[in-house]
Amino acid sequence: PGRFKELVGRSQFIAELTLQMLDQSLRHCLVWQAAGLELSVSINVSARSLADSLLADAIIDRVSASGIPPCRVILEITESAIMTDLSTTLGTLARLRLKGFGLSVDDYGTGFSCMLQLSRVPCTELKVDRAFVNGACQSTHLRVLLESALDIARKFNLRVVAEGVETEDDWMLLRNLGCDEAQGYLLARPMPGWQLLGWWDEHAVRLSHIA
Repeated sequence: PGRFKELVGRSQFIAELTLQMLDQSLRHCLVWQAAGLELSVSINVSARSLADSLLADAIIDRVSASGIPPCRVILEITESAIMTDLSTTLGTLARLRLKGFGLSVDDYGTGFSCMLQLSRVPCTELKVDRAFVNGACQSTHLRVLLESALDIARKFNLRVVAEGVETEDDWMLLRNLGCDEAQGYLLARPMPGWQLLGWWDEHAVRLSHIA
């Protein structure tokens, strides 16, 4: 995706790609649900997509038709995308949030937003960028930045996901700081959705030990 997503994001095909990824994700969710795993799924949404009211309608309609509760579909928006045209995106985000979708601010800490702007966005989650997480257990400066992000999230009553967790030491630091969730190679490498159930059966004990 790193080879083409930026190019597609600037084209007229971004809406079609977003809906294709949504359809695939919903199909995976149904399989996981049938196997007894009540999991949520996160989907990236571009800045251009946020200005497309028709795309928002299509997302709402497809999730409703799938039978997957909207609360288990989290739409990830980068911090910089939100701040590119805040007035345009707020209406779309508010509609999606009112329909029950989760809204996540991705790569938090890499943009230049202020707390006032962030307070206007009806988000439910902050994803702290890996630059502030990876190696934080060994860096006082990173720990201070991480604590600051967690403190802001608590004040806004937001769930926090730490990206780039690769070592148990970093994970233990996050646990001690009260972080809600982690994402990174310590837990799993990226994989196709159809592999998840087999991976879960193989790693459930290890993950329970980490948790």
